[in-house]
Amino acid sequence: MNFLRSLIFYFVFYLWTFCFFVFFSQVRFFTDNFIISLSNFWSKSVILICKKILLIDYEVIGEENIPSKGPFLITSNHQSAWETFFFTALFKGSVFILKDELKNIPIFSGYFKRLGFIFIKRDNGFSSIRIINRSVSSLIEKGKTKFIIFPEGTRIDPEKTAKINPGFFAIHKITKVPILPVIHNSGRFWINKKFIKKNGKINIKIFPLLTSNYQKDKILNDIEAKFRSSSFSFISFENTLSDNLCLLK
Repeated sequence: MNFLRSLIFYFVFYLWTFCFFVFFSQVRFFTDNFIISLSNFWSKSVILICKKILLIDYEVIGEENIPSKGPFLITSNHQSAWETFFFTALFKGSVFILKDELKNIPIFSGYFKRLGFIFIKRDNGFSSIRIINRSVSSLIEKGKTKFIIFPEGTRIDPEKTAKINPGFFAIHKITKVPILPVIHNSGRFWINKKFIKKNGKINIKIFPLLTSNYQKDKILNDIEAKFRSSSFSFISFENTLSDNLCLLK
């Protein structure tokens, strides 16, 4: 059944996505708010298609931790494409910080540019950090408040671990934008680079903001521990986080 559901999903997904973005392809004629509404609507529709066809549902814990005002830097683990759809819907009007290879994806590239997405070359080190800092500061002046970064740099299998790039902390320190840590286990169901998806419930945990009151090494270690716990038990993880945050101050 998973194969059949996946087959139907991809047919519906690609047909719907193609028709939607072709119909709304003339982005140069749209206002910024309309572009944001379109991307938000499309993302919500994809999440609904996942739920109805793939039987992939989700549960968000800690949604009350999302600030009502920005700016803030959403720092999340990366396991699949699913979280990019979901974060676009959950954090409406957010700006993704992505690898440079993604900026010319057909159909999407015009939207990426209008939404202010920041693209970097992962092997450029400090040069990329400078580009991000300038871009974030400029976008904040233009009214953008939500930025999303995947510090692992690529999609990581839930059973594996990867060292996170500390660049997100440099962005946090230089721009003074607080960090909103988020973890999820989407890769357990939306299996990366696999045609067949599994039905089930994806768990998303949103933690309280981390501000400049916390030390670099403590934040890096804490974020890395979160990502290692992405196929986690929320209860045990929540206890660990509370203990760690007490030590950070």
